[in-house]
Amino acid sequence: MTTRRTVLGGMAAGLLPGWTQTAFARMTRGGDSRTLRFATPAEKWLEAVPVGNGRIGAMVHGGIAEERIALNHIELWSGRASQDDRPETLAALPEVRRLLFAGRYAEANALAQARMMTPMNPETYGSYQTLGDLLLAFDHGETVTQYERTLDLATGEARVDYTIGGHRHARTILCSHPDAVLAIRLTTTAPAGLALTVRLRRSQDAVVTPTGTVLHLRGRPKPYGVTFAADLSCDAEGGTATATVDGIRIAGARSVTLLLTAATDLLAPDPVGHASDALAAARRTSWPALVAAHRADHRVLFDAVALKLGSAIGTGAPPPALAQGGDEHALVERYFNVGRYLLIASSRPGSLPANLQGLWADGFAPPWGADYHININLQMNYWPAEVCGLGALTAPLFLHAERLLPHARTTARVAYGCAGAAAHYTSNPWGYTALDGDLLYGMWPEGLAWLSLHFWEHYLFGGDDHFLRDHAYPMLEACAEFTLDYLVPHPATGKLVAGPATSPENSYRLPDGRRGAITMGPAMSQSIAYAVLSRCRDAAVLLGKTAMAMRCDNAIGTLQRLRIGADGRIMEWPEPFAETETGHRHISHLFGLYPGDEIDRDTTPDLAAAARKTLAARLAGGGGQTGWSAAWLTMFRARLGEGDQAWAMLRKLFRDSTADNYFDTHPADDGPIFQIDGNLGATAAIVEMLMQSHDGRLRILPALPGAWPDGSITGIRARGGVAVDIVWRGGLARRVLLRPERDATFAISPPPGQRLMRVLKDGREHPAGPVLQLQAGHAYALTFGARQ
Repeated sequence: MTTRRTVLGGMAAGLLPGWTQTAFARMTRGGDSRTLRFATPAEKWLEAVPVGNGRIGAMVHGGIAEERIALNHIELWSGRASQDDRPETLAALPEVRRLLFAGRYAEANALAQARMMTPMNPETYGSYQTLGDLLLAFDHGETVTQYERTLDLATGEARVDYTIGGHRHARTILCSHPDAVLAIRLTTTAPAGLALTVRLRRSQDAVVTPTGTVLHLRGRPKPYGVTFAADLSCDAEGGTATATVDGIRIAGARSVTLLLTAATDLLAPDPVGHASDALAAARRTSWPALVAAHRADHRVLFDAVALKLGSAIGTGAPPPALAQGGDEHALVERYFNVGRYLLIASSRPGSLPANLQGLWADGFAPPWGADYHININLQMNYWPAEVCGLGALTAPLFLHAERLLPHARTTARVAYGCAGAAAHYTSNPWGYTALDGDLLYGMWPEGLAWLSLHFWEHYLFGGDDHFLRDHAYPMLEACAEFTLDYLVPHPATGKLVAGPATSPENSYRLPDGRRGAITMGPAMSQSIAYAVLSRCRDAAVLLGKTAMAMRCDNAIGTLQRLRIGADGRIMEWPEPFAETETGHRHISHLFGLYPGDEIDRDTTPDLAAAARKTLAARLAGGGGQTGWSAAWLTMFRARLGEGDQAWAMLRKLFRDSTADNYFDTHPADDGPIFQIDGNLGATAAIVEMLMQSHDGRLRILPALPGAWPDGSITGIRARGGVAVDIVWRGGLARRVLLRPERDATFAISPPPGQRLMRVLKDGREHPAGPVLQLQAGHAYALTFGARQ
């Protein structure tokens, strides 16, 4: 994450605001791990609870006298398409490379900054923006008892309940994907009924007009942006609803149903027509039918996976300590459920992917524009999708990458003189792929290449040959073609190296004290090159594209691979430079450990040992100070089989980077910022601690912490299309069930200290060898015992 628009603040000692021991107890108290509960209204946006359907999002504050429901639409952006690639970049490229190869780093960095970079135009680049606020002003006073604000993660519904004068008042808020609507139901037991004013507000670039009991919001950001429309209907039962200049006045109603639809012209024309048609259809649906359709749609996704930690497994009861506050098992379960909920709510097929804040952002200029950073953040958003049975939710990610592709081809040609496609660290819905701003973060053309690896992963998990042919291979081929042209032989070694490139957002110190950013062949660039070329080769083999497979394979054979320095660490740069920031949040040189698979504790023990030293040094320097960085560190520990260290990183993330509403936070000078990547990266890391399936192996409980002696996880997915259920007791696997959707072969890696003793196929004995061949449609029960 760069500091392009918001300055990264230093980490304060101790807990972030809101994370006192009392707050920890509040976050873990009461109910089950599928519900968030609060005893007071939200005082600020970061305390509200989110609902969403992938397009429309809302943050529910739960106010008493006035409810604020902050609104978003995933496509509501300012900006427009622009051509920001410069031919001057290509003209300077040979000289910058020559200087870098000659060891004249200061000159190379200065020349590249002056001649190769593109100043970003913020008006054309744009920003994600709020849709506005839905405000409900109640006439019933503010003296309440029995107040409760909840978010039911399993049903996707927020509720606000309280008592005034002995009468109950209730609100239910949900975002329905089937009906494409934000739906709100207000009820009361008060004999006088409900009395309130409903307002729809956006403080700039929009107007609101009434038609009967419908409010119409219409607007377009200035100077450039999408045209957007939202319609809000107010239907009162047993009372009156009257349009006024201030909104819609409701009086004497036993219940009120509010429905809001919204659309933009980003991906389809006529947003007014789309919003109007969706509202008309939703109003024809009864409230019970709307809720039933919403719950059925949501639960298919949410109930696919379940995690239970502690001795209460199978009873449905919360851990005993939960009622007393501070139970960490319940905290892990709930955090895991929040992560899956956030992805379900913010990413649905047919629209844009979850951005830096998922779907929920406040104001007109959120941090970093709440855009699509593709030097880890967007990719991390989708780390949990496949393993948590949410592979269908990756469709927006692929849509975004494919929308970038034509622009990325232009960038590759104009800026680098290369075939294929290249995009840099940041992107927007308008197809921005240029070199932006400072070398420190801008000169890194591997963003689209990293995204292309998600296409391959989706194929590995789902096995869809049509997806491979029509989507995965074209993206991999475009990125591989750029990589093949971008790689050049090192004059001293003959090895292929990528560059000039930065190690994202990090810098080194030259002997004279000056700072540098770019080199030829930084570790991450080399690892991404290996990953893209090897995946493209494998895809080409499957599709019979022999020539491309050979080109990739030949390049891999001469590619400079990861190197270990004299200090025993993975070298981040090609020379042993001193780090400017020893605890930097990016740990880019360990890309080969995760999400790559170059570094493996079993097959490359020397690299794994070097990775451990790299992690130790980075953490000693204060690393992991952001939520997403801590999530990545947890992943690294899981891949290394270090369960207790992975758990320590998770606890750090919970303690230092989690708001009361479970939003992941990023530190900044003016207070914590919500970033969804940490939520989603940590969710994936929890699965990685319990099951891994890369490199043709199925690892069971590879990084189980001692603090999680008993537990179960069901429904998680392995590559090859296999559903995996695991039950463990006393730190030992007791039962593992594999349910393949297609034929698959795995080398089974038992938990540490255990061996595979028995396999039952559909209840009958099956050979229990080290390699297990699975047939689609059958169930395999694995039993493990102590290693002899």
